[in-house]
Amino acid sequence: MAQTSLNGFIDALSRAGSLEAIHGVCSDFCHFSESEHFIYGARIPTSLTQPSFIYVSGYPEKWRERYLERNYLCIDPVVAHCTRSSLPINWSQVAPLEKKNKQARMFMDEARDHGLRSGISFPVHTACGESAMFSLGSSDDHKKAGPRIEAMSPNAMLFTAHLHEAVRRLFTQADHLPISQITLTEREKQCLLWAAEGKTTWETARILKISERTVIFHVQNAAEKLNVVNRQQAIARAISTGLIAPQLN
Repeated sequence: MAQTSLNGFIDALSRAGSLEAIHGVCSDFCHFSESEHFIYGARIPTSLTQPSFIYVSGYPEKWRERYLERNYLCIDPVVAHCTRSSLPINWSQVAPLEKKNKQARMFMDEARDHGLRSGISFPVHTACGESAMFSLGSSDDHKKAGPRIEAMSPNAMLFTAHLHEAVRRLFTQADHLPISQITLTEREKQCLLWAAEGKTTWETARILKISERTVIFHVQNAAEKLNVVNRQQAIARAISTGLIAPQLN
């Protein structure tokens, strides 16, 4: 049953038990927002060089195929914005870049040729190192779609946050995101945190008032949990997944 209010969409996302169900909610929200196309994509830091990706797509299939085939993720100016900012981006904001960057102009021209002439994208960044993006697109030009995009943006921003949590819940429950299941003890986190600060095992032991052997024990345990083979990898994995972060005190 199609929803007719933001609360209805949020409730539907909280009850969604599959990606297909989430796709249906996104499709209904897309129509509710008077848009034609949508896509949700998330990057999960299972690896720094080979992260995992999750997609829920309501984009034109030919464009999706071309996007993946040409690896346009690497040159997409909207994705570039969303990886470094928490603010939404109206695709009309890319216009100045198109004038200066031939690649960006070529990419946006192709998107327009496939029916994506205007739209807006909403980024998500979490403490666990994940980043995601939800986009709504239209075949209308920016001038015609602009007022509509502006009017629906607050609702779409809140919808995006709940959408990401729904996808994350689904994959975590299905054990498809094993890295999110990792739990480090406080002592393991402390040992990795001081190692990340450049402290030696001896220095960490003095700071934490434990023996060097105990520090080594905790670092090795953390590395095993993180499925890595040395301290450097353990630090990198723990930081990228948000298991260790700057202290608040």
